[in-house]
Amino acid sequence: MRPIPEDFGQILLCNCVSFGKYKKSKPLITFVLPTLLPPQLERRKFLSAAALLAISPSLGAEIFPKTTMPSLPSMPNEEDWNTIRNLFPLKSDKIFLNNGTMGITPLPVLHYMQHAFLETAENGSYPSHNDDLQKLLGGLIGAELDELTITKNVSEGTNHVCWGIPLKKKDEVILTTHEHVGGALPWINRARLEGIVIKTINPGKTAAETLKNIEAAITKKTRVIAVPHIPCTIGQIFPVKEICALARSKNIISAIDGAHPLGMLSFNVKEIGCDYYYGCLHKWALGPLGVGFLYINKTILDQTRCTHIAAYSNTDFNMNATPPTMGGLVNTAHRFTYGTYCGPLWSGAVKALEFYKHIGPERIEKRSRGLTTTLQNKLLEFGNKIEMLTPTEEISRGCQIGFRIKNNNPKANQEFISECNKKRIILRYVGESGIDCVRVSTHYYNNETEVERLIEELKTFLG
Repeated sequence: MRPIPEDFGQILLCNCVSFGKYKKSKPLITFVLPTLLPPQLERRKFLSAAALLAISPSLGAEIFPKTTMPSLPSMPNEEDWNTIRNLFPLKSDKIFLNNGTMGITPLPVLHYMQHAFLETAENGSYPSHNDDLQKLLGGLIGAELDELTITKNVSEGTNHVCWGIPLKKKDEVILTTHEHVGGALPWINRARLEGIVIKTINPGKTAAETLKNIEAAITKKTRVIAVPHIPCTIGQIFPVKEICALARSKNIISAIDGAHPLGMLSFNVKEIGCDYYYGCLHKWALGPLGVGFLYINKTILDQTRCTHIAAYSNTDFNMNATPPTMGGLVNTAHRFTYGTYCGPLWSGAVKALEFYKHIGPERIEKRSRGLTTTLQNKLLEFGNKIEMLTPTEEISRGCQIGFRIKNNNPKANQEFISECNKKRIILRYVGESGIDCVRVSTHYYNNETEVERLIEELKTFLG
């Protein structure tokens, strides 16, 4: 008899779920006795997850046809969140506090993608563009369908914007000292190749100070303000609405790096008032890796150069003409999505956003930001042993905390993270631009016990 694999419980749980167009897919097994589970399998977690699939149809009627999930009350308690945690494949002995790099995709979404890949192979079904993902995304962030295009990641969106804005030599672009590599290099590369000028500002301790720093950097040559909504470094929320209003008042283009807000905060790109907004689904939205988005305000679309095109970007082409010709670009932002794409990933992104909507954006934001507030307050109790980098004002604090350990060891932050990793506590070291800090991300599948574990590890490290 073949040994039962370690991930048997998760495989079984996945195959007990049947989705929409995969109703024909039958469970591999419909019932299993606990005694059949291998000793190394987390039996309690498996049984909890399996049991919750038979509780209530109210939460997942649309994304989980013929499957049930527990509904969350208006004020869910820790037990409710722990039940939801069982829908994630992350091992229970691991404390994952690095959601800012990559979120953990829920089992139902992974299962859906698995079947989507299988269906593509079984039926030879080449993916064809549809608007499902753009429609769902647009409803969440307040964008019109024709203003959204799907990309692979934030870096791709940044490049479309960076090279799409008409600029000439010595035109100035304002960035920050807290850029992600993908947000910085496209602009630096254009400066190297075409002679535009990059100016950087430091984030302030408050939203008002950040806005003031940006305003002070503006000159008559400033053409673009390209800043993060939430920097990847210390997680503070920039006052993007005020920044974009400032830019608009001076006829400056505004471009917002939105890698982090989707799935963390509720926001509306129309209310922000930006010209461009580019983000991804693999972080706080807990979607699959390899799916991003780009919003281009319809008032600026025709002013945006499209430097990369292929199938789906234009209407037609004729290689028999002399010289060969092409039709015009499609009259929407969809022109920036071109060529073969991974259909099952797009389908998975749709399911991830539906999962997010069903649990509830407001609930998720309250839960995640509450954990971050608890964490920051506990860190502040260390006094001068640490340096708090993330602002303490509520409007500038999201779901990430950046701090430095203050002692005579120049590698203290890296060594602390290394010690945490040994204890299965996953954090992120921020070395960009010499920031040298520890970054902690809290999402709704984390809990206060995990926060306390981190604090206890810091106490031990500090002696």
